[in-house]
Amino acid sequence: MKRLINRRNSLICTILLSCVVLFSCKKILDPEIIEMPTADNAITMPADVEKSVAAAYSFLRAVVPDKVFLMGDVRADLFSSYSQSSNVRIETPIATNSAAALLNNDGGNWNQFYTVIAQCNLVLERIPNIKGYDELLKRRHIGEASFIRALAYFYLVRFWGDVPLNLKSVDIDNLSRAPQAEVFAQIRSDLDVAIANLELDYGDGDRAVRATRGAAWAIKAHLLGWMQDYAGCEKLCDSVITKGPYSLVTDTMNLISIFVGKSREGIFELNFDANLREVQKNRVYNRTLGRPWYKDVSDGGGGSDRYLLCPTRQQLNVMFPPSAVDARLFTWFIRETYLQGVNEDRIFFGKYRTLQLKGDTSSQNINESNIIITRLADIMLLRAEALASTAVGRPGEAAVLLNKVRQRAFATPYTGGGNIQDTILLERKKELIGEGQYFFDLVRNRKLDKDSKITAGDWYQKGAWLLPINQTIIAKSNFAITQNEFWK
Repeated sequence: MKRLINRRNSLICTILLSCVVLFSCKKILDPEIIEMPTADNAITMPADVEKSVAAAYSFLRAVVPDKVFLMGDVRADLFSSYSQSSNVRIETPIATNSAAALLNNDGGNWNQFYTVIAQCNLVLERIPNIKGYDELLKRRHIGEASFIRALAYFYLVRFWGDVPLNLKSVDIDNLSRAPQAEVFAQIRSDLDVAIANLELDYGDGDRAVRATRGAAWAIKAHLLGWMQDYAGCEKLCDSVITKGPYSLVTDTMNLISIFVGKSREGIFELNFDANLREVQKNRVYNRTLGRPWYKDVSDGGGGSDRYLLCPTRQQLNVMFPPSAVDARLFTWFIRETYLQGVNEDRIFFGKYRTLQLKGDTSSQNINESNIIITRLADIMLLRAEALASTAVGRPGEAAVLLNKVRQRAFATPYTGGGNIQDTILLERKKELIGEGQYFFDLVRNRKLDKDSKITAGDWYQKGAWLLPINQTIIAKSNFAITQNEFWK
């Protein structure tokens, strides 16, 4: 193969979407019966760039929710089937970290991320040639494309480690895997471009669902934390908290509004809105919700709610002890299922339960909850983690931030004792469950063997945290791409 992925089909879809998609998931016409436009004539004016940036967001919506939920939450052993031996959902074995389970759930396929990247590359290539561009709009488009490309690469490098680094919309060469350090440098460069070009706020209509300077700060903070640069991570988190237009949702009994979307807490999220034709089949939702939200057999158990993915009651009791007060227990989870223990103790996860008004509940195409990539509580706890690290060494300030998140949920304040770093990690687990963060948290803190089914002490050194690469990708690259060492 002379392309990183099947570039002929990818390029056709990329360019067509650039021309016809405006924050839409409409089905693209069969490319075989349409004359393929070229990059030169596909994007010739600012309005074309706006549509092409919209396509990049659309591609991102198509890949991130499913992939990150499975590999960020299920792989961290936060969600499981009713049974581990019979009628087991195909996703459940992901937590065991077997190659078959990961590959069977698309854990070896990075192609969709490269579709996102190719679209961003195309936008960034074409912008310098466009005339009559309003300077502020031009800077916004450059910033957004750079941010989206950086985010896609950040997921790639955290999933697979060394990955091919492509900065061209069409690349005819076989690309081998670039070292992680090189990919990190490119992510950092793209985020710096985004920070330099984006504003902190573009108005309520686009709040959190399009990239801003605050979103770029937040993702760069996560990048530096991942790279163990906690001093730099802390400073960027502080910028988000003190300079950004963000505030915690204060209505504790309405925390679900965070996931309806565009709340003051949201920093960057993937928008799902039926009015913008963005509602799509998204298996994060129907894996975790049963009746009355979904009445079809999409739960994988022939219509029986017992086969939904959820934490076990024992896992919930670790996060939310029965004797402790914490409003998140009955906000993140459906109260009735927790109290009644319905269907063999299946406790519905309810963060993503906002449905299209008058939507067809027999269909999967109804959920309008936004998928959160990062929000203020995430960054507050990330800063607390950085402050509590030995590199920064300011645990008192870390405790203040930790307690601000706890206070919002009426949870007992932290007053000391134990390991504050472990306390913050547990708080991230409680606050961010279902948002695709916890597996990354465990790897970043080098504690994957302490709270998952990946228990070998040398898991990090051997690369057990990385995903395998689909053999088809390796073969089509003419073996320029090699398998991760752990999976050979």
